[in-house]
Amino acid sequence: MYMKKCLFALLAACLMSQGAFAQSQGYTINGTADSCVDGDTVYLCDMAGFFQMIPVDTTYVKDGKFQFKGSYPGAIMRFVCPMHNGEGVGMSTIILENADFEVRVIGGGKDEVKGGPSTALYHEYEAGVEAAYGGEANDLWRITSDSTSTEAARKDAQAKLDVMYKRVADYKYDFIMKHIDSPVSGMILLDLKKDVGEERYEAILKAMGKSGKHYPQYEAEMAERAAVQATAIGQQYTDLCLNDPDGKPVRVSDYVSKNKITMIDFWASWCGPCLKEMPWVVKAYETYHDKGFEVIGISLDNSKDPWVKAIARFNMPWPQMSDLKGWECEAAKPYNVKAIPANVLIDQNGKIIAKNLRENDLLDTLFDFFK
Repeated sequence: MYMKKCLFALLAACLMSQGAFAQSQGYTINGTADSCVDGDTVYLCDMAGFFQMIPVDTTYVKDGKFQFKGSYPGAIMRFVCPMHNGEGVGMSTIILENADFEVRVIGGGKDEVKGGPSTALYHEYEAGVEAAYGGEANDLWRITSDSTSTEAARKDAQAKLDVMYKRVADYKYDFIMKHIDSPVSGMILLDLKKDVGEERYEAILKAMGKSGKHYPQYEAEMAERAAVQATAIGQQYTDLCLNDPDGKPVRVSDYVSKNKITMIDFWASWCGPCLKEMPWVVKAYETYHDKGFEVIGISLDNSKDPWVKAIARFNMPWPQMSDLKGWECEAAKPYNVKAIPANVLIDQNGKIIAKNLRENDLLDTLFDFFK
């Protein structure tokens, strides 16, 4: 009998642990929207730019309710946006993590959100930041930017703002170091980058590395640093291979060894600054190609037709490649391309000798090399 009780206890413990593990593997958002009816669409959104909502998931109202299921290995801000007759009827902010959520979209700032532990912790962080700023921040900002204020008043206000900024930075640093294991630490990481100073930011990254809790924001930051270091001037280039417009593979290494300078040019047919820059690239190619200068174009287009038309329109005779994945282009990632146009110049030994040269800077660099 004793053995049987032990076995049942062990089984119950296993089931409980499995249940906890299963819950930790994903999130469930159960919600209602007061202004919606069955069949209405509800989006789970990210925000980009100035309140530009980017849907990351979609569901529909059924029996007056809606539900999202998914997984996210950290914490991140997301927005529940229901639609009725093609128009938005509200927006609820949630701190998304692998937990259960209940959301009621009412509108008018009265939405009800119940979520996981990161929700409460993030609200604590926001309240602490607001308290650190204090109630006089707006008045001080107004004085420093008011041309009718006396110089003495502006200096006094700026001095008080400097004290306030330090108080806010100290709070943010202390908070993230205290909660370094929490998903919220990853969520606020980039917010702290510009506030706490380089030395303390490095200390935060070091603490995150030691904690073993490597949330997506931390991993993205470290990956970007690695990419920047790997593509710094003086480093060996990273080989790339994608298909040309005819579906034939183009490999950068096939050209580097045959030319004195090879330039990888990241561009797209939809990119206005890229097209404005293209006549300069054409001029550089026409001037120095016979002397050992090659260009390899890598397009961040999403569709083949506009890519091919742009190549013809600007008379680009050099090799072109793309996987037509836009910003998700596999060739852009190793070179940490965050904006285009972008370029990398590589010598015949495979060493990166220059980056992101524009207009006359490109022509002058090539002139100095080939003279």
